[in-house]
Amino acid sequence: MDACSLIITTLGRKRELARLLESLVAQQEKPCQVILVDQNPKGYLADIVEPFFGMLPLTLLNTEPKGVSAARNLGLPYVTGDIVAFPDDDCWYLPNTLERVVVLFNEFPELGGLVVSWAERPFASGFQEGLEPVTHINAFRRAGTLVQFYRREVLDGVAYDPLLGPGTGLPYGCGEDTDFLLQVLEKGHIVRRTAEVLVGHPEPDTLDQKLVPKIHAYARGRMHLLRKHKFSFWFKLANIFYPLGCLLRENPRTWRYRKAMFWGRLKAFFSSVN
Repeated sequence: MDACSLIITTLGRKRELARLLESLVAQQEKPCQVILVDQNPKGYLADIVEPFFGMLPLTLLNTEPKGVSAARNLGLPYVTGDIVAFPDDDCWYLPNTLERVVVLFNEFPELGGLVVSWAERPFASGFQEGLEPVTHINAFRRAGTLVQFYRREVLDGVAYDPLLGPGTGLPYGCGEDTDFLLQVLEKGHIVRRTAEVLVGHPEPDTLDQKLVPKIHAYARGRMHLLRKHKFSFWFKLANIFYPLGCLLRENPRTWRYRKAMFWGRLKAFFSSVN
């Protein structure tokens, strides 16, 4: 197994997308396929993408903005690689990210999926070795789409929920990533987490008040996801109060951020919108 297909959906980002593509060019294990699903107006990315056609096995798909989930689903039928990943357009890979992913899938043939780690300032040494089982409970812990890698064969019958995620026009601003992972787990496939593979991604600015509407949309998505997968009342309750628990170990300046998350989840729990 040595072929990685990457599906990247993008909207409204140029500098970040260029950084990601540059990091793919620098990979020690080159991707066999980069599927770029562009939801921007025609020509918006021309100056960014054009130079990379000679450096990457790039396929460009254009679609009207209908949300990140619909865009990723559009790219799935084009996949030819043994391993499939969905990097965010504002993340970036370390030079050995894909190489380490391939090594682990080869070393552990029972793996259906692998969840790696991300950080705003990742470094290439000091990894923690070992694989941790991913369960329905810990699937919610820093397991965004950008750190999920799968064998192509386990994705048969798995798709992103077009109701979930940003860009749909619906109130569910996140949850598509965890939903996808839960679908794979519910089919009985083995997924493990590792800290020895890293992806770069910006941390949210918890002091930015402009994030509050986004946080509320994320809260609606989280509670919709918990209803969809029939999680227990107690697990829903734990999700609601989790932001308050974070304050015990975080900088007090994150209070507004965590308060918005708490109230958003609480209101979503009692919302009649399903």
